[in-house]
Amino acid sequence: MEPYEPPSRESPPPPPEQGPAPGPGEPELRCPRCGAPHERDQEYCLECGLRLVPLPAFYRRLEVWSRDSPVWLWAALLALLAVALVAGAIVAAAAAGDDDEEGSRASVPVVTTSPSTTDTVGVITDPGTITLEDTTNPLTTTTGPFTTTLLPTTSTLETTTTLPTTTTSPTTTTSSGTISWPAGTDGWTVILKSVPTSDGRSEADAAAQDALDAGLPEVGVLDSSNYSSLNPGYYATFTGVYNTSNEAVNALPRARNSGFPLAYAREVAD
Repeated sequence: MEPYEPPSRESPPPPPEQGPAPGPGEPELRCPRCGAPHERDQEYCLECGLRLVPLPAFYRRLEVWSRDSPVWLWAALLALLAVALVAGAIVAAAAAGDDDEEGSRASVPVVTTSPSTTDTVGVITDPGTITLEDTTNPLTTTTGPFTTTLLPTTSTLETTTTLPTTTTSPTTTTSSGTISWPAGTDGWTVILKSVPTSDGRSEADAAAQDALDAGLPEVGVLDSSNYSSLNPGYYATFTGVYNTSNEAVNALPRARNSGFPLAYAREVAD
């Protein structure tokens, strides 16, 4: 009996697992690309990396159009594309032809005449006599008195522009050379100075004398309470009696340059 020997602490590594050996009549499997042997359930070749297990059907359909696809497959794709382009061009040309035909039909002028309408042309042969020529039957003419209807015509009349002139209403001149505003006259003037009636009229008369000395025309003093267009309660020194506001405005520079810088144009109306 041999003595018992305990196993050593360092045991040898287990042998590598090996796949089932091929059966006695089973051929050895080799890679179709490089010829290296492989196991039956091996997915890729360990030498060249070729896939040994075929992909499922849906994977194969995704890889049909690849760089490795057969030439006939690419040729079929190009043929289909060419047919589609030709068909599109034919459809576009047909549509353009229909548009041109519709446009030509729409642009043909159509003239309709009514068989019951007779076109006549009037020719004046002498005063009071009109000869009507039947254009539908040029051999038939009718002569006799007819009623002539004059159509309204548009005429352009020459217009004459009348420039506004200074009013010629009679004015009353006082002994001092001033005037009073013409009675019953509505117009425009240039107000030189306004003085409250409570302060008296002397200051307004003095301003009127200064205006006369400066050569201003038609100078006078009026009571604003007598006119609805003026604020009541003032004696107003004025110069000029004008028909329009433009005339009064045009007279402002002369009045302001004559010592009345605050002069302004104002309407005077009852």
